[in-house]
Amino acid sequence: MSAPSDPTARLRRLDVEQSSADYLRGMWQRREFAIALPVENLRVAHQNTLLGNVWHLFNPLLSVAVFYVIFGVMLNTSRGVDHFILWLVIGVFTYQLTSSTVTQGARALTGNVGLMRSMRFPRALLPVSSVLAGLLHFGFEIAIMVLVALASGVGFSTRWLVFPLILALQSTLNLGGAFVTARLNDTFSDVEQLIPFVFRLLMYLSGVMFPIRSFVKDDTPHLVKLFIDWNPLVNILEMYRWTLLGTSVDPRGIVNTVIAALVVLVFGFRFFRAGEPRYGLH
Repeated sequence: MSAPSDPTARLRRLDVEQSSADYLRGMWQRREFAIALPVENLRVAHQNTLLGNVWHLFNPLLSVAVFYVIFGVMLNTSRGVDHFILWLVIGVFTYQLTSSTVTQGARALTGNVGLMRSMRFPRALLPVSSVLAGLLHFGFEIAIMVLVALASGVGFSTRWLVFPLILALQSTLNLGGAFVTARLNDTFSDVEQLIPFVFRLLMYLSGVMFPIRSFVKDDTPHLVKLFIDWNPLVNILEMYRWTLLGTSVDPRGIVNTVIAALVVLVFGFRFFRAGEPRYGLH
């Protein structure tokens, strides 16, 4: 007669670190959780307001109006830029996708302490849900960009087919950034207050409101040129504008952005996992 099976044989010790492959497999098995969380948050957000989820569009639209008056009219940075309003809408909306996603990623752990204490799941699903939430909101903004493009007389183009690839590249960068900020904010709670100021500065360094490469001259310091070439936000905005407007894009910038996004994602994932045993304990 065979000995009864040990009921603890299939249990895993919590102090033994999983391999990355097993961890990713666990994330995939619980992917419905990562999807359900942002969908539910989107449903309940603004449910008691008059215009519901339309409110989140007002902020970028007001920003576009303000930037158009300041940079397009007063500073005349719109010279040489065709369809400047559409050019500006693309910059503001796509930049906000990264800034809001990374900012929400910082709250992914601190805002779900009760959830982490009540059930076990790969904590990396929380920053992933922040990225998915940003994409859900971005769907409304894509519709606005298309409407502005058509109203501006910009017709459909086969370049539009590349849009999902650029969005996937940006989401890769956003996820890596969300991993980093989630752990940093869990360790140092003041990080959440600092991030908006960082992105406010990056807005002026990424060509959101004006064509930043037009200010690069032969005598521009090499470090400044290097920063622009390797700033993934500069290149991502240029790729989106090329897709909808046909403006120029630097092929080296595309390669640099792919490299930067992958590096940020891999580093962010490893950085996040290194602190996972402490998440939800304080």
